[in-house]
Amino acid sequence: MQNSQISSKSRSALPRLLAPRNSFSAAEVRQRLQIDRADDPRTAAVHAAAARTSLWHGRLSERVAFDLGRAAERLPTVVYWYRQGVPSHEIGRRLSPFGGSWDADRALNVASALIAHVLNRGDFDEHLAA
Repeated sequence: MQNSQISSKSRSALPRLLAPRNSFSAAEVRQRLQIDRADDPRTAAVHAAAARTSLWHGRLSERVAFDLGRAAERLPTVVYWYRQGVPSHEIGRRLSPFGGSWDADRALNVASALIAHVLNRGDFDEHLAA
């Protein structure tokens, strides 16, 4: 009789464990960075995670940082500028004298992927509770 109670409890938890996760993509994160709707929970989560730069910027690999060059150190600033509505070509110029929209897009793609990674791993939720 005890076995049936254990298995019934396990079966009731199974749908929660197998429920599809609504993960964040880098493209979605980048899109939501420019949305000002605080009433949308996904947008609010993206904004909150982006604001916690130590969580996502610290995950930047050495190889990607090398590829980005000086922009790697300025990823949080790039996200801030983007959030403020600064156009990509202007962000690129702010990153380097000969920079353009390609430089900004590359940096934003990396930052968006890092933010999405933090949101999807659940690391961000743990830091919110602390």
